[in-house]
Amino acid sequence: MKHLKTLLSIAAIILVLVSAAALSVWRVNPPAADESDPAFVSMMGNIQRLATGVRWVGTPEVQATRDALIAEIEAMGLTPTIHRTAFTMDDWFEAGVRIRLLQNEAANAPRLADWGMGDAETWGYWQLRFIEQVFPEHPIIHQGYMYVDNIWVTLESPSPNAGSIMFVAHYDSMWNTPGAADAMLPTAAMLEALRVHAANSNLANNMHFLFTDAEEVFALGALAFSRDFPEIIDEVDMLLNLEAVGNSGGVINFQTSDAPFEMIRVFNRAAPRPIGFHWGDWVYRTAMSGSFTDFNFFREYGFSGLNFAILGGNEHYHTPTDNYENLNRNTAWHYLITIMAMADYAAANPIAGIGAPSSDAIFFPFLPGMNMIVLTTTVANILTGLAFAVAIAFLVYRFKTGLHKSWFITILLGLLMVATVFVIVALPVLSYLLWIPLLAVSASAFLKKWGIAYKCAMTASGAIAMLLCIPPVYLLLTLFQII
Repeated sequence: MKHLKTLLSIAAIILVLVSAAALSVWRVNPPAADESDPAFVSMMGNIQRLATGVRWVGTPEVQATRDALIAEIEAMGLTPTIHRTAFTMDDWFEAGVRIRLLQNEAANAPRLADWGMGDAETWGYWQLRFIEQVFPEHPIIHQGYMYVDNIWVTLESPSPNAGSIMFVAHYDSMWNTPGAADAMLPTAAMLEALRVHAANSNLANNMHFLFTDAEEVFALGALAFSRDFPEIIDEVDMLLNLEAVGNSGGVINFQTSDAPFEMIRVFNRAAPRPIGFHWGDWVYRTAMSGSFTDFNFFREYGFSGLNFAILGGNEHYHTPTDNYENLNRNTAWHYLITIMAMADYAAANPIAGIGAPSSDAIFFPFLPGMNMIVLTTTVANILTGLAFAVAIAFLVYRFKTGLHKSWFITILLGLLMVATVFVIVALPVLSYLLWIPLLAVSASAFLKKWGIAYKCAMTASGAIAMLLCIPPVYLLLTLFQII
């Protein structure tokens, strides 16, 4: 009987930990799509219609997509602004150097040379040779410049106290892909949010919808818009940049402007299934230092906002297989309901001032069915101190009461404390992965003398650790195509 109880206890512990692991992965994946939803049907129809071929900057295909988007917007009874900018090869090169340095603060002349950007003349020569082979009729070859066309639509609020939100996605694609996910998916989702509120005469806030061109060539559209409309920077309280580096998985907030606590709280409150990690920017800048998005320039020019992307199916990123057929429908649904929810929230609730720097934020998903955990850094630091205080108190208690002969918890707490200190010093953005389990283990350790309560508490501590640690590991493995 004793052995049976032991086996049942072990089986129960394994079941709890495996369940926690499965739930943590499920938490960062998209919800099941409602493929009969009218907005979803409309969005997918636009993706199928518009993501049929390459839409590289300056080509007839991207111009045809621009015209189709304008026609779609005009059919809603709206008049978009076409923001056109001419770029030469020198402009193109300068933007490339600038955005590389923004993305990677450690970038220097040798690093730029590694990226093929050692000097303008050499880069321009090889870039032109490439364009001549792939797009022999490209205007930059024959006239020395190309046009970049942003499409901008504003829905104005009648309220004198209105704030302002801006949604941004790029409608161009890389030179070798139809770009169904990157980024026709968020483009089409924005159209549906715009359609819902096009005739809304009682908006609580102004709503801007910006469809940028030339994101795939050093975010030229975002650069031109930020440079040419400085007045809009102070008006916009919250900019949402919508991206993709794959074609599946949940929509994740992976990057923010400075001190984003209030904006994260709004996202967490409004979105039906919010997913985000405050350490995403660190991963993006270190592991993907050669990448960039429109958000690089928006943030440099002073916009406050959040940057979103889907990370799963990274093997399709910038390839011909990023097409309508391979686009994950659950992911498409998650993008749609996220953008629609944010638009609905801004249409009905005050957001003026939320983009003002407030506090840095620690945020991450936890239990399924719950919103994210969102903490200020001050609260996180207090909880970290509490975790150490409880751990030290327990260790002192153990030695004073002569219980130190049972070494398991003592060693576990010691290792957790050392690891937490190391991570706080070396990688503070990841410290919550250790100090929260440390607090849970320390608190549960005081239940040692109650037997079953102690076992349950320690099992729960292990489950908490898995719920926290597995999502980032899973996402990183997905991002680097390991799983």
